[in-house]
Amino acid sequence: MKSIFISTIITSVFLFTHLIVLAQDADKTVEIKVSGSGETQEDAKLIALRSAIEQAFGTFISSKTEILNDNLIADQITSVASGNIQSFKILNESQLPDGSWGVTLNAIVSISKLTSFSEAKGIAIEIKGGLFALNIKQQLLNEQGEIKAIHEMIGLLHEPMQTSFNYEIKSGEPKSMDPESKNWEIPLTVTASANKNMDFCSTYLINTLAALSLSEEEVATYKNLNKAVFSVVVNFKGDSKIYNQQPVGENELRISGRLFYLRKQSSINALNTLTSQWAYYTRLFTVNSGLDDLICKDEGTFHGITKGGSINLLSNTQQAAVFSWQDKRTLQQIEQMTGYSVKPRGVVSEFKHGGFVVYEKNGHGLIVSNLDLGYLKWIDAKTACENLSINGYDDWILPNREQIKKVCENIYKSGYGGLGSKWQQELNTREPYSSDRRTGITWDTYWTSELFKRGDKDIDSSYDNSEFEDAALAFRFDNLIMVQEKNVPRRVRAVRVF
Repeated sequence: MKSIFISTIITSVFLFTHLIVLAQDADKTVEIKVSGSGETQEDAKLIALRSAIEQAFGTFISSKTEILNDNLIADQITSVASGNIQSFKILNESQLPDGSWGVTLNAIVSISKLTSFSEAKGIAIEIKGGLFALNIKQQLLNEQGEIKAIHEMIGLLHEPMQTSFNYEIKSGEPKSMDPESKNWEIPLTVTASANKNMDFCSTYLINTLAALSLSEEEVATYKNLNKAVFSVVVNFKGDSKIYNQQPVGENELRISGRLFYLRKQSSINALNTLTSQWAYYTRLFTVNSGLDDLICKDEGTFHGITKGGSINLLSNTQQAAVFSWQDKRTLQQIEQMTGYSVKPRGVVSEFKHGGFVVYEKNGHGLIVSNLDLGYLKWIDAKTACENLSINGYDDWILPNREQIKKVCENIYKSGYGGLGSKWQQELNTREPYSSDRRTGITWDTYWTSELFKRGDKDIDSSYDNSEFEDAALAFRFDNLIMVQEKNVPRRVRAVRVF
């Protein structure tokens, strides 16, 4: 699938954007856009405000953010009454189908008062500086805030997207498969159509992107900074605004929809995770024959969620996918059947504790993050996972062999999570894949945290006679443990245990 996004690199002078620094000697403030979700409106708002303080604290005050784990201090420091948050404005606030709330807001944080508050609490101040340094750090904060907000949105929409489709089934006339008419096949067609939950998901995505997007003036500012801007076009309910205003050639497409500008490739990658799961979301149904439950064997024909270089969102009642296959039955089975029915499976995959739930038992389990961290050497992969802070958690690790096996079995093979070569090709990368010479099939290889040891029973014994001295284990998604030199880049996906 071609990339749905167009990235534009633009150049110029030192001016600053979106997180505008309203800095003066008396009081230095920054604006930051943040998101939060909770059981109530107030919970969602407080979580978003806490995120604003955490990001500002870590950027301008101290890298030792552990102090914010103290709930009393965290509540005091995020209180509007404390003066650390001068004001805030709600940009997007919506109630999810499950009754919880999501909010995106713009908060103005006083760095001067946050510094004084921290000093009064006995917190060592590591980071101070002049206006120039403040401006640089606020821009980084702006970019980090965007990534966090996009990841928050992807997680928030994962479960409602699974309940965003209604299904209709039609069966055709049975056809005999043999001269004795003992075996028959019955043509079945299931049509998936968007329901009102899809309207919510589409609207929430658009409103969040609108809240985060750079304005035209801010894009010009990024041009002056010689920084990359990543554009994404979203089409919903027939938005007629034309993105490509220039004359188009014979093989070019005129793209319509709303145009948004984002700051980081990571934000685009996260959006690609969402759109790559479209097939998974639409096929969450069960067919019952009155005798048993059926498995859909058709790959399906899907609405082009990324057709024409834009994200094409659906609204209520629009067709999302069609699945057609032959149900093979004996005459005896047909005599016992009462007719076909179809129903949604509901929420099958959970997103909580920072990512996709790989498995859970007795309140404990494994979570996988919702995005690859890149294509890295082993030591860099380990460091990237340990330094990851996303969706409210910072205890991520590089998975061991058993953990990545579970990710493959429960997430990758189910068709979601943004894992795999199809996903990587969508991003137009040129990273090599691991291939099976016997079949020619390309597989995806991810680092594990484990080092190579000769005599490992899970590894081909031929490796015991190899010259590998400084190697680690990687997992290939055809369920093969491989030995790789540490300086060879491989894919990276973080996990956390809860």
